[in-house]
Amino acid sequence: MKKLDKRPSTKISKEDLEVWNKFINQTNVVEDKDQKLHPVTHHSSPNIFDLRVDLHGYTIDEAFQKIDQLMSFAEEKKIKKILIITGKGLHSNKEQDPYASKDLSLLKYAVPDYLQKNFAKILVSIEPSPIKLGGEGSMIVTLKKL
Repeated sequence: MKKLDKRPSTKISKEDLEVWNKFINQTNVVEDKDQKLHPVTHHSSPNIFDLRVDLHGYTIDEAFQKIDQLMSFAEEKKIKKILIITGKGLHSNKEQDPYASKDLSLLKYAVPDYLQKNFAKILVSIEPSPIKLGGEGSMIVTLKKL
């Protein structure tokens, strides 16, 4: 008769527990992507942008809803420049859907198109951001002064 192997221990070591507790208590280093929109202050690069929004992980519909909120907020607060982070689309699951456009399903293409179609009256420009702010995976949107 074959001897059954023991189950691996599921008990956490004291050291692992301490590391885990330290990690979960330091949530200040984890970005809250669902936080309320608010202007950002940058000490090292003033006047590059006034508001930053990260759309990583959003579906196109969710991103468009967030953009609608963002543009209302920007109008209300008289914000001039917005950094919108879309990502480069490297982790997109576009290859799994044979009916999806391989380019247009990416946020980096869909977001500027949506902005131009829906907010052209208040847009001055949509430009790629500098490399240090995300390069191809982000854009700086400049709005007209209202």
